[in-house]
Order: sequence, then C-alpha cells, then structure tokens
Amino acid sequence: MKLKKSWRLPKMKNSYNTAFFFVLLLMMTACSQEPAEIHYGGEECNYCKMMISDERFASQIVTETGKAIKFDAIECMADYTEEHKSELTSAKFWVNNFSTPGNWIEVEKAQLIKSEVITSPMGAALLAVGSAESAKEHLKKYPGKIVDWQQVVK
Repeated sequence: MKLKKSWRLPKMKNSYNTAFFFVLLLMMTACSQEPAEIHYGGEECNYCKMMISDERFASQIVTETGKAIKFDAIECMADYTEEHKSELTSAKFWVNNFSTPGNWIEVEKAQLIKSEVITSPMGAALLAVGSAESAKEHLKKYPGKIVDWQQVVK
C-alpha cells in the first residue's frame, strides 16, 4: 500500500516558517511608536527622577525603535527634549489628556495650556487637552493661556 504525499511542508520548514512569523511579529510590535503604559506610583520620571504619580500631567517620548522615555510632567519632557534634540528627530511626543486621563494625544495635535491656578508636578502649570473646544471650556473654568509646543521647548 502506497501512502499519498502530504501537502504540508516538512516539519523542519514549518518550524522555520513559524519562527520567521514570530520574529516578524516581534519586530513590528517592538518598533511601535504608540504610548507605553505607565505604572503610576511605580516608575520615575526620566528627567527629574521624581515618581510619576499624577496621570493628568504625564507625558512620554517614544523613539523610532519603540523605546518609551517617560515623564511626570510636560515641562520635564520639554527640558529633556532640549537636551537631547539630535537623538529625537524621528521620535513621537505624547501628552496625557488632562480632561480624560489615560487618553494620550500627540503633542502636535494637543492644545497645551499654561494654567494660572492648576499646578503641575514640577510647578510650570502645563497641561494638555485634546481640542480647541476643550481648551476653551477648560479656560472658562480655570484661567490660563494656550501655548504652543515650540514655546515650551525653547
């Protein structure tokens, strides 16, 4: 009795195919520039070394290789950016939405506010919201002014 040849690849080739798939998947996810999770109360700011505890003010830079550099305040991210500009040309800059903490916004799309009454962890009173409308609503309740990211990073 003669057995039919199987249409499946030999086991060795299946192993290589599977390994290749997982390496490819790992490479795709490792290079993501999406914001990373921050463990509030368990991670320190990469700039000032204070504990990151208030998610309303948290920010982060995600490099082109997917490395997340985390900060307790927007002003720490700005100071870090000033010192490491040449290393961050392809990085993405993220700020937490003050109005809905946990929702990250790319800094270029965010409305940054320098508040007159709300103090951020480092005292510069910087916070971010997701839209011009949100900024107007926030400023009706809490005096301050809208600032541009380029004004914050000197």
